[in-house]
Amino acid sequence: MNIRELKEAIENLPDDMEVIIQKDSEGNDYSPLRGADPDVIYVPECGWSGTAYSTKYSAKDHCMSEKEWNDMLSKPRSLILYPIN
Repeated sequence: MNIRELKEAIENLPDDMEVIIQKDSEGNDYSPLRGADPDVIYVPECGWSGTAYSTKYSAKDHCMSEKEWNDMLSKPRSLILYPIN
C-alpha cells in the first residue's frame, strides 16, 4: 500500500477514529497505533518482512560505515506505522 491508497482507504472516516494495528497476518493479536514515522528506509528481506532504518540516526547507530549509510540514504523513504507495544 502506498500513501495514495491509504488516503483513499481512510478519506471518509471520522478524524477521531482510533487506529488499531493487526500484529500478524493471522490476526492473532492487535495493538493501538502509537505513531507514524516517514523518515525510514525499508529494506525488504523477503516478500513479507524486512528491516527499517531510521534516517534520524547515524551510520554508527546502524553499525554501518559512512559510505554504506550514505548509499542507504539515497534510497526512497517509507512510512512506518508503529504500535504501542
